[in-house]
Amino acid sequence: MRLLRSFVSVATERNFSRAAERLNCSQATVSLRIKSLEDILGRPLFNRSYHLVELSAAGKELLPQAQLILDHHDALIDKMRSGNVAGTVNLGIAEDYGEPFLSRLMRVVDSSFPGIELNVTCQMSIRLQKLLETRKLDLAIVTLPNQKSHSTLLSQPKLVWVSSGDYVVDRKKPWPMAFYAEGCAFRAAAVAALKEHGHAYREVLTTASGEVIKSAISSGTAITVMAEGTVPANFSILPAKAGLPDLPHSCIQLVEREDGLSRAALQVKNSIMKLLGRGEAIAVAN
Repeated sequence: MRLLRSFVSVATERNFSRAAERLNCSQATVSLRIKSLEDILGRPLFNRSYHLVELSAAGKELLPQAQLILDHHDALIDKMRSGNVAGTVNLGIAEDYGEPFLSRLMRVVDSSFPGIELNVTCQMSIRLQKLLETRKLDLAIVTLPNQKSHSTLLSQPKLVWVSSGDYVVDRKKPWPMAFYAEGCAFRAAAVAALKEHGHAYREVLTTASGEVIKSAISSGTAITVMAEGTVPANFSILPAKAGLPDLPHSCIQLVEREDGLSRAALQVKNSIMKLLGRGEAIAVAN
């Protein structure tokens, strides 16, 4: 399981160092595990360059099956440890973080914890934070500039400029931006960087839908901001030579309501941490 878990972590993070942090081990250990798995399979799982780690054809074939095996393994362990847990859990997930993680979580909860009724809300992070504060949500996975109280840090990926492969840079024109609406942490970071460095830009699209933004990017007429490691395979990260300013790291975190969680909510939190490879599960009291 360690070999598969290391593979999935590197595939998710697209970076050996961040995968090692996620697994609480050294980068050398992760590299050794990946090599061992590649030796067993007789095929390379990653195409490596100085700044980039991409899945090979074999890696793309292995990833969904590896995730499924780990999900079933972790869900079985959790189920045997926790017994019968029941209750309603209201979970918020920022739209830019929802896929493909959400389908895995819903499958695990439905198959392993039939007594838990999971209700999911996908909105912008700032809206989810307000729903937590008014106790309309138990948990939320959000992207905010800084870590909140009553939260668990999931990752701090660097923000990157993203375009389609056929986007053509034209520095004579303002940068064509596709953004989420006001309140989005990615948008705020991008606008601040553009203004600080005196870059002219225009918003060709403003929306609350991640799918609409992807559609605009696919047209080759706009660019946007995403977290490194979440960029779809058919998109490209714009290099520094394109002329856009450097962007900061984001703060993806699991925030919980301040008045405590039910056993059911703790179990969902536990499952989220397992699915994201964040170490040992949080104990659910009997």
